[in-house]
Amino acid sequence: MDHLKHIPFRLREIIKSKDQMKTGSIKSKKLREAISSKGKPDESEDGEIPVPHFKRGKHESEKAYLRRMDNAAKHVLFLTKNQVDRKPELDADQQERPVDKGKSVKKKEYDKGRLQRLQLKKLNRKEDMMEKEMFVDHVPFGEVSMAPPSLNIKPRKAQGTSKNSTKGLLLNSLLGNAVVSTAKPSMARQRIMEEERERAVEAYRHLKKQKQQQHVDMTASQAVKQKHKT
Repeated sequence: MDHLKHIPFRLREIIKSKDQMKTGSIKSKKLREAISSKGKPDESEDGEIPVPHFKRGKHESEKAYLRRMDNAAKHVLFLTKNQVDRKPELDADQQERPVDKGKSVKKKEYDKGRLQRLQLKKLNRKEDMMEKEMFVDHVPFGEVSMAPPSLNIKPRKAQGTSKNSTKGLLLNSLLGNAVVSTAKPSMARQRIMEEERERAVEAYRHLKKQKQQQHVDMTASQAVKQKHKT
């Protein structure tokens, strides 16, 4: 025990407890073997449980002798409760077998089928994941799309459209607006547009002047009426 002085206290306690468990398990094992060798009867070949016979040992104390008889009796009761039902009218091959002696044929077949179903399910799941990865479009970080993708190849059953497809837009047909040409107008066209602009400006000024005059006349008439009342 001198070599344990330099080891921490907690570690020493753990080592001691492990040593005690080892020695205790060995002692209990030896005691069980001694009790079983003295008091446990051997089962007969035909499966019947024989009645145990007890005899006190030469150096065995009364307390140990009683404990050995009690353990043997409990063991016989346990075997009696869990004994296989014997049917003398059946052959030895047809006798009922213990439940814990291996798995039945049906149980093995069920386990085998269940394992196959699990493997098949796993394969199907892998296949679905691979199919999903095929249709995933990996977009780099920060990439921005300013317009929807365009088809470079014309489908077989697609209807033919002209290059100037903007002329047939629904918005233009509803508004009645034709597509404005970007070409520069001629000198005559520019002179006509300038005259139309001047006439529109004059008409706006004349209309504005009329509204101002109507407002002045209305204000004057209201002032005259108010004067006559007073």
